[in-house]
Amino acid sequence: MKKSIALSVITAAVVGLLIWAASTLVPFSYGEWSFFIGLGLTVLFFFFSGSGGFLSKMATFQASATVGKVQEDNEHNAYLGGIFYGLVLYTFVSLIVMLIIYF
Repeated sequence: MKKSIALSVITAAVVGLLIWAASTLVPFSYGEWSFFIGLGLTVLFFFFSGSGGFLSKMATFQASATVGKVQEDNEHNAYLGGIFYGLVLYTFVSLIVMLIIYF
């Protein structure tokens, strides 16, 4: 449990630093885009960190159509570990900061 919390905080800090570094190299406002980048990373990590789901169903469908045998569908199982929760933490904090800046 403590490892997961520490990993979440470290992930949030690293993502924040990487986005800040990117904002200094590429001209975009960190305050305006940090929430949206965090949200995008969180969604991408959720869909690509597990097994099953939409991409797996498409591959199963193509294999079934090619072979002529109906295959079982796999449900989406995502790995919700420390890195995912770190991305959620970063997204939530960046949302709060964005709201404070604009309101």
